[in-house]
Amino acid sequence: MRRSIFYLLVATLLASCTQDSISEVQIDSAVNKIYASIDDSDYADSDDGTRVELNDKKQTVWTAGDQIMKFGDGYLHEFVFDGKTGDRNGSFSYTGTSYYDPYAGSTIYDQYYAVYLADAAVAQFNDLSPGFVTTLPATQNYKDQSYGLNTNAMLGTSSNGSDYKFINLMGYLRLSLTGNKSVKSITIEGNNKEYVAAQVYIHSSGQLIVRSNPSTTITLDCGDGVQLTDVPTEFYFTILPQTLSKGITVVVNFTDGTVFPKSTSKSITINRNTIQPMKNFNTGGEVSWQTVSIVHKGNKVAAPRFEGSSALTGYIYWGDDFMSDVNSLFSYSYLDGMETHTITTKTMNALSISLDNCRGISEIDFSNF
Repeated sequence: MRRSIFYLLVATLLASCTQDSISEVQIDSAVNKIYASIDDSDYADSDDGTRVELNDKKQTVWTAGDQIMKFGDGYLHEFVFDGKTGDRNGSFSYTGTSYYDPYAGSTIYDQYYAVYLADAAVAQFNDLSPGFVTTLPATQNYKDQSYGLNTNAMLGTSSNGSDYKFINLMGYLRLSLTGNKSVKSITIEGNNKEYVAAQVYIHSSGQLIVRSNPSTTITLDCGDGVQLTDVPTEFYFTILPQTLSKGITVVVNFTDGTVFPKSTSKSITINRNTIQPMKNFNTGGEVSWQTVSIVHKGNKVAAPRFEGSSALTGYIYWGDDFMSDVNSLFSYSYLDGMETHTITTKTMNALSISLDNCRGISEIDFSNF
């Protein structure tokens, strides 16, 4: 979740804008430490829930160094997270940086607010209620088992200025793909040309209003490529909450230059604070995977290491819904509380496999290697 926050005064929205500067001020913050938690209680997806960073229970968590901005007392105050990555709640400390709230004189705040955004602009809307402007990008970056960085937005509220509860403001779409090729990028588009990404105004109530630069498509950039296997690989998109009334079209672009298109006409609703899963798409092709199965008891296991040709590739499925690239870890620790796990490795062009130790391992099946 870690990202920088930038502040810019915008005098009007949904019309021509005039820009003024926000002056940094030196003050003693009335509150030097605040406490924040993330509320996932209203998620609508029975399968997953929400996330910004994923923990083993598939819940939103904070990341070490996260920054938020609180307002409602006449100033904008920067705070930084004191805890560690994976915490569901914790304290934030005042950084010593504050700005005048340019709309404090014209607005009566009903409570205190805080925001977590990729980038933020303090803005006045036409009903004299202040809020923020942020951008949900039309090009997002792939992140393993999560959605990309710099796409989420969160709003926190407090009655006392010290204890805040945050909610996610965006919605999320999950695609699952199988096959034998490597994915370079994926583009999604609503069949009714809905705006799925844009610069948006965030009202203090949490309402999102499209302001400028709307896009009818979102492209997920997968970098050098994400190898598909016969086990579904998940791809996440952050989307403006809405109903895609005529369904969506998905275009998968592979690293070899080929394309896999898929379309559905079924209406899809993207709710705020919800991951909307799509059924698995088989992109075709068969692979003769070299498979090794390992039964392990305990909470930590030595990671299998592989040697092979320069084209060696593959994945390790740890038996707890998590996976990693082969040779990317030396060991793996379980956090799900289960006593026994079955580890499955799938490789191509491997010549040998080794383990630093066999502690906790009761069975290894090499029959398909």
